[in-house]
Amino acid sequence: MVVGLKSVVYMKPRFGKEKFMSSVGKNVDALCTKCGMVLAHIVLYEVRGVIANVKCKTCGAEHKYRGSKPRTKSSEISKERTRRVGTKADEESRQAEAAETQRWLLRQQDLRENAAIVDYRMTNRYQRGDVINHPSFGIGFVEKILEEQRMDVLFKGNLKRMVMNYQAPAMAKA
Repeated sequence: MVVGLKSVVYMKPRFGKEKFMSSVGKNVDALCTKCGMVLAHIVLYEVRGVIANVKCKTCGAEHKYRGSKPRTKSSEISKERTRRVGTKADEESRQAEAAETQRWLLRQQDLRENAAIVDYRMTNRYQRGDVINHPSFGIGFVEKILEEQRMDVLFKGNLKRMVMNYQAPAMAKA
């Protein structure tokens, strides 16, 4: 049984020429996209000596050859990636985040117990100094009104540009 990405078998040179043996029609272990398991497949064709398409012997599905290792989820891949440490941009980013967190903590301490905290809605209008409660980011302080529909809000750890006073476009009648 041929296993792996390389599908050609190297034969001992005869009379000074190299010979390659195709694996079309042979059995390989491959990940079946329909079954979701590593199963026996038949090689349908190759491209430049590499297996390209296979047919599952269990369910009959034809698909690209995907080797014998199941693909890991992207969330597992991201956990395995290492974070670059020590670059100047990383350090500046960490310092900026720490400064924003300190500003947020000071504002949080100054907040009175009976202060009005309003749930954030894109359609509401806000003023500098308002305190909002965002469903994802938590408590935030309106720092600056940039335009009629834009504001900067200080959340714990960072400053975010948010939409306000948003009017949904009217739907055209047919």
